[in-house]
Amino acid sequence: MSPLGVLGFSARQERLYRLLLRHSGSRLAELAELAGMPVGELREQVRRFAGVGVVELRGDLVVARPPREALGRLITEETRRVRSRSHQLDDVRDLLPSLHADHLEAYGPRGRPVPVEEIEGTSLTDLVRSLSASSTGDVLWLRPDPWNLPGVEELDDVVVELLESGRALRAIYSVQLLQESPELVRQRAAAGEVVRVLPHVPTRLAVFGSSSVMLGQRVGKVDGQRIVLRHPTVVAAVSAMFETLWDRALTVPALESSRHDAQGSQRQLLRQLAGGAKDEQIARALGLSLRTVRRRIADLLDELGADSRFEAGVEAARRGWV
Repeated sequence: MSPLGVLGFSARQERLYRLLLRHSGSRLAELAELAGMPVGELREQVRRFAGVGVVELRGDLVVARPPREALGRLITEETRRVRSRSHQLDDVRDLLPSLHADHLEAYGPRGRPVPVEEIEGTSLTDLVRSLSASSTGDVLWLRPDPWNLPGVEELDDVVVELLESGRALRAIYSVQLLQESPELVRQRAAAGEVVRVLPHVPTRLAVFGSSSVMLGQRVGKVDGQRIVLRHPTVVAAVSAMFETLWDRALTVPALESSRHDAQGSQRQLLRQLAGGAKDEQIARALGLSLRTVRRRIADLLDELGADSRFEAGVEAARRGWV
């Protein structure tokens, strides 16, 4: 093979090119006789050489250009092309892992996507009430921020409803939230929510028993967008994550006191009822409004499943509440 093959010359073309170099400026007829080929065939070969810039055809005169100049240019162009090809091959090589992953996908297990609900426009209160009603078991909260949303008081009412229905609520708050909104956390603890704190809470979420997980899309943003997942495996995994954080979180003695105070207030109410006190007397004794006392009595009767105050006292005694 000719060394000029890398530039596209065959061995026969290299011999002819050397002939043209030695007889530059000769006529086609003379060169054809020297090369031992017909003039027409030689003319075609010369035109090919002229096309790549190594000779010039001036009428029937063939003039060879200096090889250093003509071949040097071809070598530069070929070097540039080879480098470009080298970069292209590197790109292909970098693509191999991705292509291999695509190939492996054909042999991987086939499954169905996990359903995810993206909910927007529904109030947080309505969503929590709905997810609570369709579930049983503990309600678990992660709260990195105060959730300063419109109607947050209504959400507090839902929390109280859940606690009064016998649901256990546990919440992990960030230390920052405890510092910025202590009253919010204290109210929840007083209502019966079991509270712990961490220096950093990774995300905002709620777990409703083993039924569903609710995630806020962006921490610190009040945009009304939430994601609900109902796949049992996902719910179990998120619950396990919560339990891990719960074991690391710390109790706050002041909040524990608030919860005990709330329980003590309930015991005082039961003692008053057991003693036959009227609503007005109970209100004065507990320092509450008459309306609040009647609401708490109604809630207590409902919780104990009693039709009368006497039955409530008997059931409370049976449970050891008084």
